[in-house]
Amino acid sequence: MDRARKGLLLAISGVFLFLAAAFILYPIAEFYIVSLVTMFIAAVLIGLGSAVAKGFDKSLDVPSADCYYCGGSGRIKGIEGTETCPRCGGTGLARPDD
Repeated sequence: MDRARKGLLLAISGVFLFLAAAFILYPIAEFYIVSLVTMFIAAVLIGLGSAVAKGFDKSLDVPSADCYYCGGSGRIKGIEGTETCPRCGGTGLARPDD
């Protein structure tokens, strides 16, 4: 099963869990807190499943090869014109800790 299908399944199960908590558990006074916690978990499942289905989670793992401060040019605009980027030292490459 590919990631998009797993994400869609996760989001749909979150929707069903949310509806069950809202219409079955919420009206029962003894399960008020349980229903709120279940609705929160369902909302997280919906968001996570949607992110996985759309592929947003893949972009979080891919590091950029360019320096984020100068955009990979190695130069930034300073007071007296262009200057060497202080973050990458003028190479334009991202540091390992970025």
